[in-house]
Amino acid sequence: MIVCKKCGNQNPDGETFCTSCRSFLEWSGEKVVEPAPPPPPPPPAVVEPEPAFVERVKQAVGLDKPKSESPVEDGSGPLRAPAAIHPPPPVTQPEPAFAAGAPAPVASRPAPVATTAAPPPTTAAVPPAQVPAAVRPQAVAPAVEHARPAPKIEAPAAKRYRPGDLICGQCGSGNSPERHFCQRCGASLSAAVVARTPWYRRLLPARSAPAAGTRPKGAPLERAWGAAGFRIIALGVIAVIVLAYFVVSPLHSRVNSAIQATYAAAHRHFAPSTSYVRPSDAKASSQLTTHPARLSIDLIKDTYWAANTSTDKQPWLRLSFGGPVDIDGILLTSGAGNDYASLARPKLVQLVFSDKTTTQLTLKDDPNAITYDVSAHNVTYVEIHILSVYPSAQSPDVAINEVEFFRIQ
Repeated sequence: MIVCKKCGNQNPDGETFCTSCRSFLEWSGEKVVEPAPPPPPPPPAVVEPEPAFVERVKQAVGLDKPKSESPVEDGSGPLRAPAAIHPPPPVTQPEPAFAAGAPAPVASRPAPVATTAAPPPTTAAVPPAQVPAAVRPQAVAPAVEHARPAPKIEAPAAKRYRPGDLICGQCGSGNSPERHFCQRCGASLSAAVVARTPWYRRLLPARSAPAAGTRPKGAPLERAWGAAGFRIIALGVIAVIVLAYFVVSPLHSRVNSAIQATYAAAHRHFAPSTSYVRPSDAKASSQLTTHPARLSIDLIKDTYWAANTSTDKQPWLRLSFGGPVDIDGILLTSGAGNDYASLARPKLVQLVFSDKTTTQLTLKDDPNAITYDVSAHNVTYVEIHILSVYPSAQSPDVAINEVEFFRIQ
């Protein structure tokens, strides 16, 4: 019997769920062992009736065999059969003497003696083999179900059409030009679209390997001429580029600047060793009386150069060097020093070097010194042209606090 702990209902053995509250009895049930019933009373002894007179006569004569006795248990071993009962030997009486001439009496036949055959010996009872008892598996709480990954659906490969194929309007399959009905769906191809060769395939047709036995005899010679023509064209292009580098001066300068800038960037990345380049003089297109151009190179944070943008729309500042120098970077501080937001700050500037090369920079609106990468070689001055500004609500003047240059050693 299994008692449900939730509702107290008594359920018979073998039930999985409570018949009252339907709870799972493996978790909420308790098995109770019922007391064994009392043993039944022994059956009454059966008294065999005494055999009748006729049956006793038959047994005496030997016509009816007596019932075999049951095995005897002496308590010292297994059951054994009773010993066979042998009849007593016949008793012989002396023959009486008869008178001479008297006929001898006929000897009567002895009565047959009934012999009881001994039953076959009984063997000891062999106990049956022990069979292991069945073990009922314990219930396991359900585990957390994990989401299965979605099946990957691969997109079908794009259909390839050969030039001249008839494209079926129903299923999109390609059909040879001589067909009148689609080989896949059976639709009519009277209004089918003809697949055309792309323009680049018409200019450069795809090469296919010839079939066995159809290779032309002049194929090796054609391949040799094609390889030679490719080499001649490649050498001609290289010669034109080298000649233009030495003849065209702007191209020569641009290529040199690009190479030097690439070298400087690599050197700055792998071996960042720099030295400052100090300007020797400063001039400007316009300036305030209290903030001249030379204050932009005095290395003092509280001083700055300022120009009025209402009268000078695009002011510029020229910084000169004592001789030709190489420049790989500029360190620029915008604003009016401690009064950073009181004046406008330059936004888009153009650097014009003495060799007529230019570089445009978009400056950050930051009171700290910001480094910008530039590349100039053998220059004697740099002009900073202010093209646009970060405006200020207090004044139309624009200010630059400090300008420094450095080169990579």
